[in-house]
Amino acid sequence: MTRARLSRRFRYPIAAALLAVVAGSSLSAIPVAAAYSYPTDAPMILQNVSPEDLLANARGICNGSFNIVVRNVLGPTNALNYLNAAQHCGLKAVLFFQSTVSGGTVYPSRVGPLVRAVMNHPALYGYLSVKEPSWTGISGTEIRSLYRAFHLADPTHPVVALFGDIPHFGATSNPYGAGMADIAMVDWYPVETSRAGCSSIGTTYVSYGPKWYSTKVYPTVHTKTPNVPIWVMVQTHKNLAPSCHKKQRPSQALLNRQVREALVYAHAQGIAFHTFSNTHYTLDERRDATMVSWMKLLSSNIRAGTFQ
Repeated sequence: MTRARLSRRFRYPIAAALLAVVAGSSLSAIPVAAAYSYPTDAPMILQNVSPEDLLANARGICNGSFNIVVRNVLGPTNALNYLNAAQHCGLKAVLFFQSTVSGGTVYPSRVGPLVRAVMNHPALYGYLSVKEPSWTGISGTEIRSLYRAFHLADPTHPVVALFGDIPHFGATSNPYGAGMADIAMVDWYPVETSRAGCSSIGTTYVSYGPKWYSTKVYPTVHTKTPNVPIWVMVQTHKNLAPSCHKKQRPSQALLNRQVREALVYAHAQGIAFHTFSNTHYTLDERRDATMVSWMKLLSSNIRAGTFQ
């Protein structure tokens, strides 16, 4: 499958604040180049926007700052309705067909009919095969079986695989290799409350992202699948439900820091924002107009080559 080459990259000196992240810590061994580059046409990706919010242009998300949306869908009718809403919003959609994965079981035989129903829709960007497979015990063999099923039905649209648990990315517990994805997406949510995320207040930034990006994610993807781009999903939400590792709402500076680290250390070629809507969270983008405005500014700065 042929993907369009990213057309323009911008180089920027690494900000002093980012250097301070690694200085004097266990991360200080990570080599830091004098400058980093990023694609100015990197996809800016929304996650879990309802069709109703797409049709209503909620928070102005259809106004050009974003170009892809990722969404769980059910059968063909539900998927086509979602693609119509995405098209109305000016977005392309990456679809995750829920019936193809259930817990730790994958169902490649279900892929073909679903794909054939949507593959010619102009708003289709591609397919999401798995989401954080290590947490449910989905094996590398099973990830490859889904990848083959998607491409057997549709050889022209990319297959995205989303991996969590990046400290173990590429290991036996969280395998990655050839024949799994055309785009490797990882998530990392480092903004927590005080006391290691066990408090309901305060803010702590888990600073190991650059270490895992530079020693696990990028070298694994680049070595095993050198032509596969990396997308990184960053945190925008607040979730105080867990007893520990509660997620705090990022400030604008911490949102930018997450993206900067993804670009520098993971060599990210796409940035996704988690998440537009999750009613189980304390706060999401749909309820946070300020967060969405920061995301839009970040997107416009990347496109202008002025993000640093």
